[in-house]
Amino acid sequence: MKKLQSGKKGFGILLVALIASLMLEAQVFAAGSVPVAVADTSVKLLREALRTGKTDENILISPDSILTAMAMAENGAAGATLKEMEAALGNVPATQLGSFLSSLHQRLSGSSAFTYRPANSIWYKKGSVTLKKAYLNKMKQNFQADIYAAPFDATTVKKINNWVSEKTNGKIPSIINRLNSMDLVVLVNAVYFKGAWAEPFMTSTKRAFTKASGQKQKVEMMSGEENNFVSINGAKGFVKTYRGGKIAFMALLPPKGTSVKEYVSKLTGEALIKGYKNKATKNVVVKTRMPEFSYDYSASMLTSLKKLGIKKAFSNNADFSKMSKTGMRIDDVIHKAHIEVNKEGTEAAAATVVIYPATSVGPNPDEVVKTVYLNRPFVYALIDVKTGTPLFIGAVNSI
Repeated sequence: MKKLQSGKKGFGILLVALIASLMLEAQVFAAGSVPVAVADTSVKLLREALRTGKTDENILISPDSILTAMAMAENGAAGATLKEMEAALGNVPATQLGSFLSSLHQRLSGSSAFTYRPANSIWYKKGSVTLKKAYLNKMKQNFQADIYAAPFDATTVKKINNWVSEKTNGKIPSIINRLNSMDLVVLVNAVYFKGAWAEPFMTSTKRAFTKASGQKQKVEMMSGEENNFVSINGAKGFVKTYRGGKIAFMALLPPKGTSVKEYVSKLTGEALIKGYKNKATKNVVVKTRMPEFSYDYSASMLTSLKKLGIKKAFSNNADFSKMSKTGMRIDDVIHKAHIEVNKEGTEAAAATVVIYPATSVGPNPDEVVKTVYLNRPFVYALIDVKTGTPLFIGAVNSI
């Protein structure tokens, strides 16, 4: 299969955005609007996933994956379609969102303390579609995307899945089952993250965890002490960093009697970042308990993105003329994610598929001791330490 940059007429596009991990440094934008916009979009997507999920279902999404996919799509959009997408994703211009994410990926991939491997590629149907050179150049320059021409048959499906599996260290073994005759382009964003705790948990023992349904179960519960206490909208939690100090795990335990669904329904990105940045660190010891957990999550994000306000991009009036002269719209957005959290650290993966068919420390006398025992449903996020924005965000309702 050759790396190429052009083709002939076609009918639709399949965009795949992929991140593997558990897991911007952006230019300075007005009042930190980009990090807040990213955080707010993250919370809204989690809120919608919880709203449509089952009682004991564990939720995990990667805002980094979804927003990178949408940023690549935005670069191909024009007119009212582009304006609507920008408004839905926090009123951030596509160029700024792309710069923010690109800078984030460059900064995090430069650490030797943890593994962070971003990768992007564009696959298009050979002989059936022509992608504009300006768009391809932007994808190569801003997203470092490789360009591949392929027949879009069973062999292409296998090669895309193999690419995804390789870039995610096997955590996402496949992302698509088939390509339809109307599909012309596949955009793929992939990142793999694996990080060890800066300070491992002290002990681990079997303890009770109460599921969202009220059922109790015995789980492996890790115990330790942290010096970062957070309180956001009545929830209490802690921050635990990974080696390298660039990414942190933040857990939030909603008030008793409040489900994670109810809690997230009133949470905002601004409150999330503010709570993280205002975490108590002086004379505070947080005695923690957190279950080891590992799970997979898969769902269509179409309804969630429509709730955010993206509608034209999913209609026959969609305008993706900056990408190609061929008329197309987004038909579906499917997200897959995987996470593993244990005594050693965290490893996770996530994938987003956007389908475009044709338009048809020691004792201190002054210290305050807090306890945060995650023995019932809780919210968590992998946070970019520099900006406070979530790379992954999820909810544990059962183990």
